[in-house]
Amino acid sequence: MKALVFYGAGDIRYVDVETPEPKPGEVLIRVKAVSICGSDLNGYRGKSPFRVPPLIMGHEFSGEVAKLGEGVTNVKVGDRVIVETNLYCGTCANCKAGFINICENRKIIGTTMKAGSYNGAMAEYVVAPANKIIPLPDNVSFNAGALIEPLANVLHAIKHVGSLEGKDVAVYGAGPIGLLTIMSAKYFGAKRVFAMEILDNRLEMAKKCGADVVINPTKEKASHVIRKMTDDVGVDVVFDAVGFAETVKDSAEMVRNGGTVIWIGLGAATVEIDYKSAVARELGFKGTYMYITEMLEGIEILKSGKMNVEQIITGVYPLSEGPRVFEELVSGKSKDIKVVLHP
Repeated sequence: MKALVFYGAGDIRYVDVETPEPKPGEVLIRVKAVSICGSDLNGYRGKSPFRVPPLIMGHEFSGEVAKLGEGVTNVKVGDRVIVETNLYCGTCANCKAGFINICENRKIIGTTMKAGSYNGAMAEYVVAPANKIIPLPDNVSFNAGALIEPLANVLHAIKHVGSLEGKDVAVYGAGPIGLLTIMSAKYFGAKRVFAMEILDNRLEMAKKCGADVVINPTKEKASHVIRKMTDDVGVDVVFDAVGFAETVKDSAEMVRNGGTVIWIGLGAATVEIDYKSAVARELGFKGTYMYITEMLEGIEILKSGKMNVEQIITGVYPLSEGPRVFEELVSGKSKDIKVVLHP
């Protein structure tokens, strides 16, 4: 089969590799759509410990069942599917406590974790455990199906703050995760959504996704704008999908007393927080990682037709063009926001 194989920083190649065979309890999936995650781009840059070459990346994907391993009865050849890519152990302390998203022994399809590497879906075929297969409804396209995994991350993040009904929400960053957060906030009844982003094409997409107010922080200080528009109260919740020192600081300044800042972005290793202010204002800061049951919830949302995740897909290319697409996304030559590859 053909696959995109990551060989090192700046080196990803479209090559022939052996088609995997499903073992007992596994399923071979013919990949129909695989999207490029920001973490894949960090891997390509050589800046991710979770992408150790040689590796076939790709953890956001959809496809059709092509072959069944021995003993598999929950799906059949030809079924449209997506996959829960978090392969947790189920026996560690975190798993036993229900935190399967931070399993100590997990593997994640398309990545390298402590437990080892697992080739992903930037290929014509990928193998996955049968118990991780999720049916994809007929009215949800393969392209949309490839975005259910990142949507699940967002839905999990929102659960940390409970109801968004009638609340003012700010979202820092209008990349794919930020845009999915904007759409989800509106879906769950947010009164106003403020979006902050430095790239104009992404600000326009944020408007399209439902942002009520868009702000370019290079032109005006976002927290000042938000304070002015909320009578100096601030927003109820901030979702920081960037994670840089500047966004962390500004998020704390724009959230109301007693409000919550959710950290989704993995931009910086360390940041500074005004500890005394956070204590005196009873601010809440919460990190969020992956998902638990939210892929199933994401499917139901898309099945209902009440959220159009495909609108953030700005580029669809053959898998064979993957090396060019990666290079142009990382170099800035491409202005695509979310890219889907078709094997």
